Amino acid sequence: MKQTCGKPIPLGELLDYLKGELPESGDQEIESHLFRCAICSAEAERIAGLLTSIADATPTILSPSRFAGLEREGRIERINAMTPGQTAEVLYPESGRVLVHRLGGVDLSGARRIDLEVSAEGGETLWHLEDVPFDVDRGEILVVCQSHFAEMFPRDIVFSVEVASADQREELARYTVHHRLA
Repeated sequence: MKQTCGKPIPLGELLDYLKGELPESGDQEIESHLFRCAICSAEAERIAGLLTSIADATPTILSPSRFAGLEREGRIERINAMTPGQTAEVLYPESGRVLVHRLGGVDLSGARRIDLEVSAEGGETLWHLEDVPFDVDRGEILVVCQSHFAEMFPRDIVFSVEVASADQREELARYTVHHRLA
């Protein structure tokens, strides 16, 4: 039976252990402690579950590498490739899968920072995302759409891609998407 100790593992060390970032000697010391201490063992399990949930979460804007990972996992149901000024009608994806809007056709080669404004088609700004990941080589921003968005947001959305500097933003492109239920 495990016994409890009076000296818990510092959170930073526990996180490093769970991420596999400790030297082998540190791993052995923490494993030995976790084997003996029920309190620290339970905390390690709780944090490991949280780290797994965070790693599995799908962000709203994808980096090219995260997009490739979702493709490998088979989580992308559909890709909606768009060019500036285009209006597209798409179906919400099935639960558990995602639709990816490829907002492309823009020269991003000189951009240091890209912002994305998401608005209802009528003009109301829903949110403004600053410094989003973008693919310079392909000239695109990858936006995720999930089935539960149908209950959270208007179905007709306008994405405005903006290049941003310290004191101003300039719109590069606008894309309109009409989301429909299957």
